[in-house]
Amino acid sequence: MKLILGDNQFFGVNHYDLDKAQRVKNLFPDIGSIDIFIRDSLKIGIDGFMINSNKLGYDLISNYKKSSDEEIHYSIPYPHKYANHVNENGLLSLFFYFIKNTSPINLISSLPKFIFTKNLKYLIPLATDLEIPKNLPKGSYVYLQNILTDLILGIGRHDLLEYFFLDIISKGYKPGLITLNPIILDKVIENSSILNSSQLICCFNINYDGFNVFPSKRYVEGLIAKKKKYKTMGMSILSSGGGGIKKSLDYVKRLNLDYVVFGSSKLKNINSNYIF
Repeated sequence: MKLILGDNQFFGVNHYDLDKAQRVKNLFPDIGSIDIFIRDSLKIGIDGFMINSNKLGYDLISNYKKSSDEEIHYSIPYPHKYANHVNENGLLSLFFYFIKNTSPINLISSLPKFIFTKNLKYLIPLATDLEIPKNLPKGSYVYLQNILTDLILGIGRHDLLEYFFLDIISKGYKPGLITLNPIILDKVIENSSILNSSQLICCFNINYDGFNVFPSKRYVEGLIAKKKKYKTMGMSILSSGGGGIKKSLDYVKRLNLDYVVFGSSKLKNINSNYIF
């Protein structure tokens, strides 16, 4: 089981205590402070880190110098980034940003197909071009955020997950899917000759308290124990700080997960929780 440093503390995310989230966010006011914390965490023995593609995360990866064999797990997309871009610089500026950060090959091959067919699958290479920094080391994991994974599951366009999988691999990365509906996603993966692969990693909530674990703790435990090709990552393993640390860690240690990801704003806590 590999241990990955999460990013909630950097961006003021805590689903259990919003006030605490803001206090913690103030500890990381810029890219430099986040970079130092990540590197100090890696020195303790953490296997890698996860970061999302908001502006801070994108800029961090754009300037990140890989120092060892740490794993980088990068999640996309972050729609607010584009809304802010338009608000601050105007719609025309977003158009030039799109042209600048999209490969000519994808512009020529995918954009006309989307315009004529209106099929969303042709937007995937363009979207990943925009969201993935050019400096993201090859071999890193790139995840589709749960807001899109679960939307795709809901509308039944499972082929879009397959196109995402293939596009990420074609760019030299490893594909990941984040979901709040792991049982439904598992059924989709089983029925797909493309997704049902050891190259895929699926990330979902699991914790001792059953906090935000869907559809239930018992069902997700069964999924984890089940034999499958793809890798699994447990997130929210500490119930966003709402449960007891020791019982939470003892619980997740017993699960047959390939990865766990958890956030912390203090190196001493990472050091004491480094038990895997």
